[in-house]
Amino acid sequence: MKLKPVDVAKRIKNLASLPDVCIKINEVANEPFTSTQDMKQIIETDPALAAKLLQIANSPFYGYSMETDDLNRAIMLIGTQGLRDLVWATCSISSFAKLDNSIVDMRTFWEHSLYAATASKVLANKCHVISQDRIFLCGLLHDIGHLALYHVMPEEMEVAFARVLDTDERLSLAEKNVFGFTHSTIGYALLELWKLPENITQTVRYHHQPGKCEDHRLDAAIVHIADNIAKIAGKKGNYLDSDIHFDKNAWKITGLTDKIIDSVIQITEEQYQTAVSLYLKDISMAPAA
Repeated sequence: MKLKPVDVAKRIKNLASLPDVCIKINEVANEPFTSTQDMKQIIETDPALAAKLLQIANSPFYGYSMETDDLNRAIMLIGTQGLRDLVWATCSISSFAKLDNSIVDMRTFWEHSLYAATASKVLANKCHVISQDRIFLCGLLHDIGHLALYHVMPEEMEVAFARVLDTDERLSLAEKNVFGFTHSTIGYALLELWKLPENITQTVRYHHQPGKCEDHRLDAAIVHIADNIAKIAGKKGNYLDSDIHFDKNAWKITGLTDKIIDSVIQITEEQYQTAVSLYLKDISMAPAA
């Protein structure tokens, strides 16, 4: 039986289940009457996560201009949706990083994703986007569909890789020819199952085609540019992830030009190592078999 995107998403969701605290935070983040105390009580059920969030919030990487060991104050400054984004960024890496894989190195994958997330944050600042934590999360999760394909359909993914080597097709086109869908569609289906908000799910779905994203084009365009900049900087998600293709719509939507690439790389490089120390330092990564 040929799998549909939602079938692949359901299988990877079961393989890499997120902690309950992550799901609960997402459920209450957008509720109109959620209080700081409500969020604090959920976070405190996971002391390790609470400590990690305080570390992240106190880091200059996030620029919250605070130094506090008070979780309640940290949540007030970050905000409920910002907290949701930080929790998901932390939990998604730790949940997926330990999965064994035969065709991709998890460290390589997450380094690309984290670099793209950091570049997305830099670009969001240039585009005067207020919710930069959300853009960071979108950049971090933009290729989550690839992880699903690597783990659920590794043999078919190898066929897609072979097509790229034999025909010079872009990887996303090879996926379309082999599976009938792409990693972006899988990522969208997975984030929908997790009930993340539309501004995140749509951004991941259209990060290769931002012009087709009807309601969240700027977010999709930022992540699209950041994804390509990560590749230019040498941070590739897999050994074939070297195709650099900027959609002209992305430049038009953001109002930026390719003249900013060098400066974005310079700023991203300055912030990336801090991001690695925050998100990847304590994570045990499963190497490719």
